[in-house]
Amino acid sequence: MTTWNLMNLQRHLLICNGATCMGAGAEDVTQQIRDEIRKNKLDDIIHTSRTRCNGRCRDKCVVIDYPKGTWYSVQDEKVARSIVHEQVPEEQIIYSIEQGKRKRNSHRIKGIDKYRKYTGKKNKAVLFVGHGSRLEAGNVEVRNFVSQMLPSIDSSLIVETCFLEFASPNIEDGIQACIEQGAKEVHVIPIILLHAGHSKLHIPAEIEEAKELFPEIRFTYGQTIGIHPEVFEILKTRLIDINFDIHAKHPETAILLIGRGSSDAEAISDFYKISNILNNQLDVLAVESAFIGIAEPTVEQGIENCLKHGAKKVVMLPYFLFTGILMERMGRMKESFSKKYPQLEITLAQYFGYHPKLQTVLLERLQQAMNGKSTGMKDLENFRKYVEEYGYEHHH
Repeated sequence: MTTWNLMNLQRHLLICNGATCMGAGAEDVTQQIRDEIRKNKLDDIIHTSRTRCNGRCRDKCVVIDYPKGTWYSVQDEKVARSIVHEQVPEEQIIYSIEQGKRKRNSHRIKGIDKYRKYTGKKNKAVLFVGHGSRLEAGNVEVRNFVSQMLPSIDSSLIVETCFLEFASPNIEDGIQACIEQGAKEVHVIPIILLHAGHSKLHIPAEIEEAKELFPEIRFTYGQTIGIHPEVFEILKTRLIDINFDIHAKHPETAILLIGRGSSDAEAISDFYKISNILNNQLDVLAVESAFIGIAEPTVEQGIENCLKHGAKKVVMLPYFLFTGILMERMGRMKESFSKKYPQLEITLAQYFGYHPKLQTVLLERLQQAMNGKSTGMKDLENFRKYVEEYGYEHHH
């Protein structure tokens, strides 16, 4: 390990490299600050260290300047570099102690009291985690779906909804909302179709950080939607919606099940299993699999595979949870393929979506988490082992 000469040291900058800050660009902030120090030949005066979570996730990315005792919220390169010269705009200062006097921006400093007394009547919470969409309509679908589930959820539970990315609140804010309402137990339930990077790494990272910050709080983690009988009922409902008779024979029709795609082998394997099971439940020429990104076959390759089976009709069946950019792309693809393959009758079905039957799955996942029978707890254990062996930096 390096041992720096600290004889001329005057300042020590602690740069948060916790999961939330890393997801918000802390690696860039770290490099920008260090570059500014080098450019100004201040290496012997200013020392920098990466830290784990500093407990101010809402202010990501966080940098702490000692011995001045100033906490900064850094959202862009200009602010990052200005820290080196101590010329940071006041609105980016979270908290500061100067000359023995505490200075604070009252609207910025408020957060969770580590030693607060829980007085609420509800002390257990369920936190549903949606993926999040760049299109707000997709995020509204998540919130509405959770609202529709409320009558089926134990009224003694605090219920909150958050998102992995692209929308607010994020997971740390969701956890904070639960704790601020008095939760001593937080059951985190992912609203995610397949078990891949988000459910194996990103959500566990947030939970593990929360456990360090709040050791007195019990956290459990539910499993993803995965392969469940209701999944196939929902898919068949989407076919019925386009007047497809699921009980009839369709010797000239192929179903093309289209997923988002993943680099995770387990997720891809599960997707193929879903295609195969659906194929066994329908009397069609074939059920083929395709992916809109990352994995193959691509959607066009999937169309061509249907043609190889001798299909004269193809139903594009998107396996997406929410509306958004991908569904817009599906519409354009359908029009393009119809022109390119005029011999095919191509129909685009509605996406999987937040069908009422999905409530059954998520309520089951919640019950498993609360009873300590969720496979999600194994995911937390696997994540800890992964971090020990490889480390972890969260980049969306």
